[in-house]
Amino acid sequence: MIKVIIAVDENQKTVQTNFKDMTILELADELGIHKNTIGAVLVDGVPKKLHEKIRDNTEIYVLPILSGG
Repeated sequence: MIKVIIAVDENQKTVQTNFKDMTILELADELGIHKNTIGAVLVDGVPKKLHEKIRDNTEIYVLPILSGG
């Protein structure tokens, strides 16, 4: 089971999904998250790249692009 916390817009939501052998980007696509809205991804608190494979029993945070100055 994968727990995904999605915070790419003003409404944070949590989704649980069954594990599949895929990358973080493939999971985001499956969940309807466009890659241009993703600023960072943390897997169990560790920053990861979109091309990296996910593992079972993980918690994934999908964070928005941050801006400011």
